[in-house]
Amino acid sequence: MSVIAEISRAAYRQFAPPPEITVSQWADEHRYLSAESAAEHGRWTTLSFQREPMDAVSDPRVRRVVIKSCTQLLKTVTIENAIGYFIDQDPGPMLIIQPRDKDAKDFSKERLAPMIRDTPRLKRKVADSKARDSGNTIEEKRFPGGILAVTSAGSPGNLARRAIRFLFCDEVDKYALSAGAEGNPVSLARKRMATFRHRAKEIDTCSPTAEGSEIDRGYEVSDQRQFWVPCPQCGQHQSMMLKFRTQVRWDSSLPTREAQAASARYHCEHCGAAWNDAERWTAVERGEWRAAKPFTGIAGFWISELYSPWKQLWDIVLDYLTKKDNTEDLKTFINTSLAENWAEPGEALEWERLLQQRETYPVGKVPEGGLFLTAGVDVQRENGGRLEVEVVAWGRNRESWSIDYRIFPGDPTRSEVWQKLEAFRAQTFPTTADSQRGLSIERMFIDSGDGTITPAVYEFVRTEPRPQVWAIKGYSKGDPVGSPHAVEATVAGKKLKYGVLFKTVNPDFFKGQLFADLRKRKPTAEELEQGVGYPAGFCHMPEDPTYGDEHFKQICSEHLVTRRDKRGRAQQEYQQTRPRNEALDCRIYAMGAAFDFGSHRFQEKHWAALESRIAASKPVTSTESVQPAQGQQQRMQIRLR
Repeated sequence: MSVIAEISRAAYRQFAPPPEITVSQWADEHRYLSAESAAEHGRWTTLSFQREPMDAVSDPRVRRVVIKSCTQLLKTVTIENAIGYFIDQDPGPMLIIQPRDKDAKDFSKERLAPMIRDTPRLKRKVADSKARDSGNTIEEKRFPGGILAVTSAGSPGNLARRAIRFLFCDEVDKYALSAGAEGNPVSLARKRMATFRHRAKEIDTCSPTAEGSEIDRGYEVSDQRQFWVPCPQCGQHQSMMLKFRTQVRWDSSLPTREAQAASARYHCEHCGAAWNDAERWTAVERGEWRAAKPFTGIAGFWISELYSPWKQLWDIVLDYLTKKDNTEDLKTFINTSLAENWAEPGEALEWERLLQQRETYPVGKVPEGGLFLTAGVDVQRENGGRLEVEVVAWGRNRESWSIDYRIFPGDPTRSEVWQKLEAFRAQTFPTTADSQRGLSIERMFIDSGDGTITPAVYEFVRTEPRPQVWAIKGYSKGDPVGSPHAVEATVAGKKLKYGVLFKTVNPDFFKGQLFADLRKRKPTAEELEQGVGYPAGFCHMPEDPTYGDEHFKQICSEHLVTRRDKRGRAQQEYQQTRPRNEALDCRIYAMGAAFDFGSHRFQEKHWAALESRIAASKPVTSTESVQPAQGQQQRMQIRLR
């Protein structure tokens, strides 16, 4: 009977349901952090805001967990602990998807393998990777009752190869739009879960990117939980999401970014109490998750760096102050630190406000602070044809001044109009401080367009000094300004032996930057008297008929819209809202020319050298070849047609 009893006990152990233990409890009891992936390796300890998202993974009522989080806080550790839990407690076939093949291999080698090696409960169940035919490779980990496959979003064969019970989608917004020709990789992987139906579990994680993205849509259909923390002073609870701009405050009058950041405090939205880091961390330890919508099987969690026990507030604020003046850097901060969607600053610009913000300085002269000039040229064929050109002065902190805007009527396929542009380009623009000193145009970008006007543009630029004058083409998916490319060109019926060099310009990059700069507030007269300077990137416009209603309507003629492609993925693009936008194009080309000149890399020594060059410049040249008043008059006539 003793033998039969032992067999019965063994059978019971084999088929008994898993013990009632949550993912966070399993991690606290069994998980060990590895030196490869943790600042302090050793026993795992679940933090207050990590417990509920992890336990949602083991909650039988939850079929999908969505984590919209900043980096290095909640996303990857939840997936890791879920994998460990299911291998040990509730095994089944699993699939984890990373954006790229390299990401998949790095996750397997740097996160998964060390976790298995250093966690005894897992090491006993997953075979040694060094053993022959062990079933433990970079792409697959076998264990009793299941298998874990690690692949990338661009591998359709791996996404559709076998049935799975557990699906882990890491950094979903970075996935390719389509896995080969098979379609959305997430949708493709979900089809593999059909066999397990109600026993299946999915985890989706990512830092936010833009409205309508994969992670954003996932959170929208969830119960939308945020972490609420009590004020150490008044005890009132509040979420710290979307509060960086309103509740985090610092002394901006201090002389350095570091000093400003050191003064930062989080202020309670109820009583106004200023929390230091210790009080903020204590509040987080006492916090709780609260849902904004009813639960329907999808648990959604949203959290930012303000909750991090590894980040001091001054560090977060300094990161912001360092990045705020560069559009791409600010976008990274908004997405990965604040865990917020990035909204391109291109919607609903008010042309009337820009018109009212004009300043009193003469057209054709360079105000104090302008240290080099660039120009952007737009070429048009309709209404007899014309060239439109804007000259912009640039100074420290990307501050800019519109110097002049001209329209030269004429057929772009004929030389006469190009002679006018050449005379304009060759002139020197005097400074307001000393009319005998001035600046020449350092870089001119001319849109080469398409069709019949392209050869005329090529013919002009090939005779102009390089690198001063370039033909350009717009390319929204490339670098801000691309490297020179050679293109075949035919001039006067003859094919040029070496062709013509042109550069690509990413208009969307510069539109995002321009629209952000145009939204910046002009300091008041009182602030200017107190020494408060213009914000970085501020755009100065002259109070002159050249820069009138039509000019600013054209500057504000596009805004950013979000569309969905055939697969339902959100795509953002700039949409033109009125027929005329030449002023915007000219400004974008002038910005690209400044970037090409290297202003984004300038240090103080470079700006000082430009100042010295102005002081030593030759007397200005005559500009009689182009009459300003006549050019302005022609411009207004054409624009009103």
